[in-house]
Amino acid sequence: MNILVLGAGAIGGYYGGRLVQAGADVRFLVRERRKAQLDAAGLVVRSPHGDFTVPVQALTQPQRAGAVDLVVLACKAYDLDAAIEAVAPAVGPETTVLPLLNGVAHIERLQAAFGAQRVAAGTCQIPATLNAAGEVVHLGTFHAITFGVLAGTAPEAAPRLRSLETLLRTTPVQVRLADDMMLALWEKFVGLAALAAMTCLMRAAVGDILAADDGAALLGETFAACERVACAEGHAPRAAALAAFRAMFADPGSTMTASMLRDLEGGGRTEGAHIVGDMLARSRACGVDPGPLRAAWCHLQAAQHRREREVATPA
Repeated sequence: MNILVLGAGAIGGYYGGRLVQAGADVRFLVRERRKAQLDAAGLVVRSPHGDFTVPVQALTQPQRAGAVDLVVLACKAYDLDAAIEAVAPAVGPETTVLPLLNGVAHIERLQAAFGAQRVAAGTCQIPATLNAAGEVVHLGTFHAITFGVLAGTAPEAAPRLRSLETLLRTTPVQVRLADDMMLALWEKFVGLAALAAMTCLMRAAVGDILAADDGAALLGETFAACERVACAEGHAPRAAALAAFRAMFADPGSTMTASMLRDLEGGGRTEGAHIVGDMLARSRACGVDPGPLRAAWCHLQAAQHRREREVATPA
């Protein structure tokens, strides 16, 4: 199985690097600057589970890969259109496309671009970043990945994903091949949308929000609204997933924030539209009271408009 990974940043670099470590045939589609880093120093990963450096095949033109068996998309949601255009030359009649994006809106977009039979789905949980030297830095101990086929996916996708699971099980990564991948996506979407909405709206960590007079109530209302949307969409989260998020949102000592808050405070683009905005739109479409989601999305939009205005009219 030959694999093309779009990007060699925090997510693509980490999981792609683990696949190289496992002996997989992997190539990375990257920009010129990143290719120069990888050609010079290899793919460097700093992790509590062991640092490693592996030589990798880095490409800037997808045509050089030819049609591959598996394309792994590890991009931000706001780069999805560019990612689709970039990998299109490597997607053949029997290629499987595996996105590792948050939320659910990207699935329909990818199915429209490549056909439902070519699109699987995945999600990952890992705190990681790319440092100035181009090294992938794993910031915590957990590094889980879940993937699986979707309804309408071509039969050849299932054995490919089983092979992917087998490869990753030779590494320290926690891997799961899911039977109901859309449910897995929705379970994460519910928790992430609530976390992103509240930590961005309040510009604070979970523990700081809980310390405020109405913090616990607002956090609970947001999470409940997201859960009701999932139920209305036909993807009611399982009890274990709900219990895990409720525990996370009840920890008074928690310093957890969504990565979206770091992007927001850093003045960069966010996945707000793909996560908070999409959850709000879905709540309205199915008649669910969105609660604080309205204020959170307004906050993210206002911040984006201010950023664009300041870029357009520098001091």
